[in-house]
Amino acid sequence: MKTPTWVHQIWENPPDPVVFFFPVMADVNMRKFETKLLVISLAFFASLFVFCASYFVSYTFVTFRSRLRPKEKVFWCLSFVRALFGLVSTFIGFWYIAFDDTLQKDVVNGNSQTSFLAVYIAVGFFIFECTALFSSIAMFGGFDAFLVAHHTLSLLGFGTVAYCETTHFFSVVGMLLEMTTPFSCLCWMFLKAGMAHLPIWKINQILLVHLFHCRTTIEGYFYYKLYMQWENVHHHMPRPIFWMLVVQLTLQFFILTPYWTYKKMGQLFNPVDWNHPELQKNKSDSKNGVTDVTGSSPKKSKSKKGLKKEN
Repeated sequence: MKTPTWVHQIWENPPDPVVFFFPVMADVNMRKFETKLLVISLAFFASLFVFCASYFVSYTFVTFRSRLRPKEKVFWCLSFVRALFGLVSTFIGFWYIAFDDTLQKDVVNGNSQTSFLAVYIAVGFFIFECTALFSSIAMFGGFDAFLVAHHTLSLLGFGTVAYCETTHFFSVVGMLLEMTTPFSCLCWMFLKAGMAHLPIWKINQILLVHLFHCRTTIEGYFYYKLYMQWENVHHHMPRPIFWMLVVQLTLQFFILTPYWTYKKMGQLFNPVDWNHPELQKNKSDSKNGVTDVTGSSPKKSKSKKGLKKEN
């Protein structure tokens, strides 16, 4: 079977994805403040829309309606937003690391219409994410230091890149690290739905652990690119971006990714919700042997005494 001509053309000379699908974007000035504000705002409100829509859709599920506490319902809806952002980020990051070397040739000044758009979308998403995260902490308590550090630094990093209009390579290709997010969200939702004993959950968990190893490889590749283009980085990369990149890359490579890989590997053999340890009741589901972390079982009714303690 002969490969179509357009496939060869895209392979030999990869187009800018945004311009390829939306030719009108070729003439848009992505450096204008109004453009930045518009895209960031659209990304924020799109995230908010998906969050609200997922709540109404999920309310038709028994698991969501009757087995989840308010804090877990917020986390459930956030999972939809994070998964969607993860899919978009994976496509963009993979495109620029596998096909288009526009950003790799110059890790400081390389850019494209798509890279500008990706950075602004990421800023809007992380504004929403940090707003939701800190609101949840204020309302329900609990504090995941690693998650807070990761999202706060991501917002500061993408925000600084959007302001300085440079260093798109590490930002856009770095979005590929979000490839674990959809699988992580599915892992948690399957767990809450009591599906951790099914093959689909185990397959998803194995893929998730493997992708965390891939994340480590990409983070190591960033160190390699810093080394190979050190003169360019040293003389042209803005100092605030450089130090935020070094801090976040070091945090990710040596602490966060290994920690999350370890936790997800452990979760494969012991399916518990370590995202909300304060909600765990250490009760076992007699049907499938999975720890019931919601504190509610459809087969057992709580005593009045138990209800008073919970309240």
